[in-house]
Amino acid sequence: MTTTGVGLKVPVIEVFSSVQGEGPRVGERQVFVRLAGCDLRCAFCDTPESFPAPRVARVETSPGGPREEQLKNPLGVDALLGAVLALDDPRGLHAAVSITGGEPLLHPAAVRALAEGLQAAGLAVHIETGGHRPGALRHVLDAVDRVTPDLKLESATGEPTPWDAHAETYDLLEAAGKGVCVKAIVVATTPADEVAAAARHACRHLPSVPFVLQPVTPRGDGIARPSASHLLRLQRAAAHHHRDVRVIPQVHPLLGVR
Repeated sequence: MTTTGVGLKVPVIEVFSSVQGEGPRVGERQVFVRLAGCDLRCAFCDTPESFPAPRVARVETSPGGPREEQLKNPLGVDALLGAVLALDDPRGLHAAVSITGGEPLLHPAAVRALAEGLQAAGLAVHIETGGHRPGALRHVLDAVDRVTPDLKLESATGEPTPWDAHAETYDLLEAAGKGVCVKAIVVATTPADEVAAAARHACRHLPSVPFVLQPVTPRGDGIARPSASHLLRLQRAAAHHHRDVRVIPQVHPLLGVR
C-alpha cells in the first residue's frame, strides 16, 4: 500500500472472482471490486443495491468458491487490497481487477490508492464508470490500465444524456490510450437516431475503441430488450458513423455467475 492509501476507507458491496460478462473483453477472468454509491438512477440498473452503502461488504475467501466473509463498512483500502490479492491465487489467475459499482469515481482517492497497490503487485486495473465524472477520472487515470465508460442514453435511463461530460472523458481516454470501448445500453424503445448520435459522438472523441451496443437484460421491471430486427436497425444506424460497432449482450447471467 502506498502512503496515499494510509487511513483511507471506502464503502464496498462485494469482492469476488468471476469472468467479465460485458464488452469486448467478455470471458476474461477478473476480480471484481464493487463499490457502493451512485449519483445516477438509471431505469435499467442491475445493481440498485449499490445506492446505499451496506452495513457489511461481502468478500469471497477463495476464487470462485462458495464461502465469503462479511467485513464492516467502510472498508480500509489496505484491507480491500489484501482481499483482492488473496483471491488472485495462484498469482496471474486473473487478467485484471475490475473496479466497478455503483459509480466507483465517487471515490477517486480510494480508487487511486487501491489501483496503485494492485499495479505494484503486478495486476492490471480496469475501471467501469458511467463516464460522467471526467474530473475524478483525471485524478486516477495514470494509476489504472484501462477504462470502460458507459454512455447513458436517455431512452434507456430516463435521464438526459450527459454528452459534454462524456466528451471530456473520451478525450482523456483517447489521449492516454486507455479506453476499452464505449458501451451503450439499448432497450426496446431506443430510437435509431439516438444511437446514431451516440456513435457519432464516440467516433469524434474516442475513435480508437469499439462502440458496443448492449441490449438490456430484462429483470422483471417491465424494461424490454430490443427485438432482433430492431437491434439490427440500431447496429446499422451506428455503423453509419463508427467503423467498429459490436452487439454484445451481458453474458454472465447466461452463465449463471455474478
